[in-house]
Amino acid sequence: MLAVGAAIGSACGGHDSLTSPTGASRPAVTLKVMTFNIQHGIDGTNRYNLQSAINAIARAQPDIVGLQEVTRNHPFYGCDDQPARIASGVAAATGQAWDVRYQQEWFTPDVSCQQTGRGDGPETEGLAFLTRRGLLSSATTPLPDSRIGLQVGVRDAYGLPIVVTHLSSGGSAAGTRRQQIDRLLAWAQGFGPPLLIVGDFNVGAEAPEMQPVLASFHDAWADAQRAGRATGNPNSHGALRVDYVFFSPGTSISLDSAEVVNTIALVGVAASDHEPVVASFTVR
Repeated sequence: MLAVGAAIGSACGGHDSLTSPTGASRPAVTLKVMTFNIQHGIDGTNRYNLQSAINAIARAQPDIVGLQEVTRNHPFYGCDDQPARIASGVAAATGQAWDVRYQQEWFTPDVSCQQTGRGDGPETEGLAFLTRRGLLSSATTPLPDSRIGLQVGVRDAYGLPIVVTHLSSGGSAAGTRRQQIDRLLAWAQGFGPPLLIVGDFNVGAEAPEMQPVLASFHDAWADAQRAGRATGNPNSHGALRVDYVFFSPGTSISLDSAEVVNTIALVGVAASDHEPVVASFTVR
């Protein structure tokens, strides 16, 4: 499998408050941010059911979603162009236009979808952003182990930069995750502050490799929980909390609340083996 990506660029800060100071008098914008590993559209009954993820996103009503484990031209998943299908499905459910930006992490030589007229290229998996607030320019950086970071600016939130990633899994991958985190933070410095980083980090916040992130960013769920503004079970993947929304402190962004969404309660079935994590912010 092959990785794709480009770009260069560390974050700074501390952990002293739920609310960061604001530096401008422009009107406040509310922004509901979601991270969601959709597990290729496999639901809690182990069926390919991308519609359950679409329904979960539409009913949770985020403004922007960072998605992981998104595929295109994959024969196991209906040869769907999942980014396009998710965007059109959420648009149909909400009656709003949604922009989508997809970047493959890797591809395989499998072109069976294309050969049968149901795809336009080789099988790929990657990351995506979906938003009803409009997207500005994007950037990508390669990370070790065929992973990437994908960055976009949110047009209707003063161009707020947000990065999504999906780190390597497993206890033996701690060293690889540390390398991925170091490179991701170094690259992300060029976009903020303010800056959001979301995604599936595949490890708990107490892990040694996560400490550089926690030294530089606020953990939205942890901050909201301390402030009594968090709802849901914090464990987003079985008994583990591995999905995060991080935000840079000391900037023109403040955290209002956070939630781990129970998709069974929301749409009647677990939409993935991960639950979406949502954080609501005020941006100035």
